[in-house]
Amino acid sequence: MRPGQLEPNELEMAILSSLAQREPALARHIQQLHVLSREFTGVGCFTRFQYEGAESERHLVLDAQIHVPGPHNGLGAILFCRGDHPICLELYTYGDEYWDGVYDGYSIAPTPNQSLQPTAGHSDE
Repeated sequence: MRPGQLEPNELEMAILSSLAQREPALARHIQQLHVLSREFTGVGCFTRFQYEGAESERHLVLDAQIHVPGPHNGLGAILFCRGDHPICLELYTYGDEYWDGVYDGYSIAPTPNQSLQPTAGHSDE
């Protein structure tokens, strides 16, 4: 994360907006997100957002392929939420493909015949 970059970057906003198209309740929270941290793992990234609510945890899977420089098979994404509040966006490669975090010229291509599906979860906290 660049020093002082407290808002989601362009790629993260595009993914969040795609998820909000299917889950409209997310939209009002996306513009107010504050990034706490970004961790690049070599095969993906975790972006954590500030939120201290105690609603049940759930996740949304992006049923689309994210094309970025590097990984031949692109990236996938999962958004973890408490209620309708995003708490963590996970980006991941398929298999063990390396990704250095560069997203210049990215594109998001919908997966044919699939839609975004919210998945209920629970928290042990």
